[in-house]
Amino acid sequence: MPFPFPRPHMLRAAVALALLGSAHAAWAAPVAAVHEAAQGQKQGMLDTMRDLVGIESGSKDVEGVERIAALIADRLKTLGGKVDIIKPADIFRLDDTPEQVGPMVHAEFKGSGQKKIMLIAHMDTVYRNGMLRDQPFRIDGDRAYGLGPVPTRRRLA
Repeated sequence: MPFPFPRPHMLRAAVALALLGSAHAAWAAPVAAVHEAAQGQKQGMLDTMRDLVGIESGSKDVEGVERIAALIADRLKTLGGKVDIIKPADIFRLDDTPEQVGPMVHAEFKGSGQKKIMLIAHMDTVYRNGMLRDQPFRIDGDRAYGLGPVPTRRRLA
């Protein structure tokens, strides 16, 4: 899903990974074992979405982006990744780039296949601090809602 502004210095890998996996599943014919395995991960994905959406991380909120980075790094380490949090050094600045920017998360997973996958996302949001109070993460029926890099409104089934 494209984002309104390029943010090469930001990652939101956990959410991107979940979205990539669900997008690929939509194109492929249903495979019962894969669908069942994905259903078994549903609560973990919802918990991660809730935790990510629960951290205010506006583009100028370096502390919020640092909190997001720490959470993502922890989750990726739990999944077996080799994870580093990197402070940006050489920043390509656009007109709206904040004076101080938050860290990046770099994670590598070693597999047995021949192909490589690279996921890039951002961790900052376009929302002002305080908006979370009025629009917290919630589940309504088979959909999840919340503020994030783009509004979170995902079908859960």
